[in-house]
Amino acid sequence: MIPEKLSCGIYELLFTNGELYVGQTVNFPARFSSHRRRWDDIEAVRFAEAIPDELDEKERAAIRSRVEQKRQLRNKTLLSQPVGPSPLDLIVDPQAQAEWLQHDARSEPPGVDPERITLAQRRIKSRVKFEKLRQHSEFTKVLNSVATYVSQVIVWPQETEGRQWSLTALPSTAKHKTNRRLMTLSIRNVEVLVMGEQYWEDENIWEPYTFINTAVMPEIPQEVAQVTAVSTSYRSAGPVHQIFAAGTDVTPLILNIPEVLQAARQLAMGQLRKGSSVLARHHNDSFADEVFAAMDL
Repeated sequence: MIPEKLSCGIYELLFTNGELYVGQTVNFPARFSSHRRRWDDIEAVRFAEAIPDELDEKERAAIRSRVEQKRQLRNKTLLSQPVGPSPLDLIVDPQAQAEWLQHDARSEPPGVDPERITLAQRRIKSRVKFEKLRQHSEFTKVLNSVATYVSQVIVWPQETEGRQWSLTALPSTAKHKTNRRLMTLSIRNVEVLVMGEQYWEDENIWEPYTFINTAVMPEIPQEVAQVTAVSTSYRSAGPVHQIFAAGTDVTPLILNIPEVLQAARQLAMGQLRKGSSVLARHHNDSFADEVFAAMDL
């Protein structure tokens, strides 16, 4: 696996037949994935970081060096196109551009990245549940509470969304005739924010509730002392403090009680640093879009 931090620079691919390919990119993991789909004989990879302004010069120098060494290069050129570097080269490898132009119209065209197809399928599947949640009487409160939580608790949420943390609408988790969830926000496999409804048969009503999981606080604030319990349900996090609240407007917990905010951030950061979420495939993109948009209100 190529580390995500290797982004902008010059790279060299070595093939089993001894050929080399030299290229430049601003997103090496994505570029390398593209090469692997096209070639199955890559034997080794070299990568050197560079700033964008240096890419053209360093790529030319690397190619010139390999030519002087009489190494066989697999690089193709765009002979019918304008000479010189192009902004498109940083997005689509020039080799791929050349192969696209030279492609036999009777054969299969280069495939779309499977990850993009998976993303599209995930969005389509999750859209129905989000639209159903949108019709719920509690939706506005839920949306604003989630927006507050994400903006205040999760570091760089736009960078970690759908990978380290996931958001679901009307999940089936813990669902039975007297309980149903409206949403769950998880970081890796830890539920950090849950909103749902409990059914009271005597009164024939569904009553909304919320619970927030945080790191264990050294001293529980008086405001939440009566509604805080220790939970050991999450192995990867260890013991956590679980704070319960009636309704779905939990903004006061996050904004008005510093100890809760700090403990929520501590748990969130600890989980974010452990890597990608096992629940990413369930992320509801439509819901997340509404949450980010609500931050600007």
